[in-house]
Amino acid sequence: MKLSVAANWDLELLEGLAQIPEVTSVYAKLPYDLVGGGRAGSVLPSVDMDTAAAYIREAHKRGLQFSYLINAPCLGNLEQTHEGKTRLLDFVGKLVEMDVDSVSISNLALVSLVRHNYPRLSVRGSVLSWPTNLPRLKFQESLGIDPVILPYSEFSRDFQALEKIRAGLSCGIVLFANISCIYHCHYLAEHACSVGHASQENQGNKKIQFMMDTYLWQCTRRRLMNPELFLMSRWIRPEDLHHYEALGIEEFKIIDRSRSTPWLLRATKAYASRRYDGNLLDILSIELLGDPAGFHPSIDRRTFKMIPQLDKSERQLMGRVLQLRERLLALNVFIDNAGLSDFLEGFRKIRCTETYCDDCRYCHTYAERVVRYDRKESADLVAAMDALINESLAARW
Repeated sequence: MKLSVAANWDLELLEGLAQIPEVTSVYAKLPYDLVGGGRAGSVLPSVDMDTAAAYIREAHKRGLQFSYLINAPCLGNLEQTHEGKTRLLDFVGKLVEMDVDSVSISNLALVSLVRHNYPRLSVRGSVLSWPTNLPRLKFQESLGIDPVILPYSEFSRDFQALEKIRAGLSCGIVLFANISCIYHCHYLAEHACSVGHASQENQGNKKIQFMMDTYLWQCTRRRLMNPELFLMSRWIRPEDLHHYEALGIEEFKIIDRSRSTPWLLRATKAYASRRYDGNLLDILSIELLGDPAGFHPSIDRRTFKMIPQLDKSERQLMGRVLQLRERLLALNVFIDNAGLSDFLEGFRKIRCTETYCDDCRYCHTYAERVVRYDRKESADLVAAMDALINESLAARW
């Protein structure tokens, strides 16, 4: 088994990961750069190019490879113009000078551009390229992408599909281990484009503005109203990794780059040891729920430093959002991992792609037993979130 772990630019994280033999690589990116990525720059630890280059050297000293993410799905047509291509290649050239071992790319036109001009640079796949079937995965393999990353909603619990995909590809395959996006989220494409643009350098250099991620708030309220959604998310329990290894899948990806070093080490150790006792949410990445100390402390410090620079209405909105976030983190959602020991087996029989969840109710039944939180407080939180979302629709701030 190989683990690829999100890096938060802390040297302490590298020290801890170097003690876990299963960890072979880390991945990260600047909070803002030319291409952007899968997280808004405002929710990532701040780092500049020189510090990133030094961090990559430290990773190499500890025997860890480093993959740089250039995985925003929309590049604003940079890849379509001569000037844009020149800028993209100059940026990739800087990454090569920093001695990155690979880049993870979502835009397939950019993949071709990089492969043509930097043929020695390894290109890894991205879930944000939407490789949702075997023909798309085969095409990515033909472009020289290795390994490919499988979309979690489509494949992580579809063992028939996984078996066919593994047999149909010769390149490596990576699965997300602790992803918690809602199963077949209605806002997947929109949210990916939103955070991609919110991590591009032209966004980071604008006048400071508060951006309320309404997609994230929508998903959070849906989970609290429908606790079965916690279990429908296509995460993999540490105890269940062997099912995927038996299919020939060897590498697993641990998120999230916004997380604190203790949180990332806890999650990584759980997957390396193939066991976690207690609350599964301790190692699953959900942005507004779970361990209150699970996020990198520099992000909150930067947020509070930004508040005085906002205008009055934005400061008021930020205050409401931060108070609501604090209440959400204090909700103490508990997912009893021990109660899920046979949960995955059901998906060998259930064809989720052909089944309406409310008719099946398999996850509903388990959620009644293993997902626990204060339902009254959650109802109050949902009402508060609804008020924020409704105001955003009326554009009254």
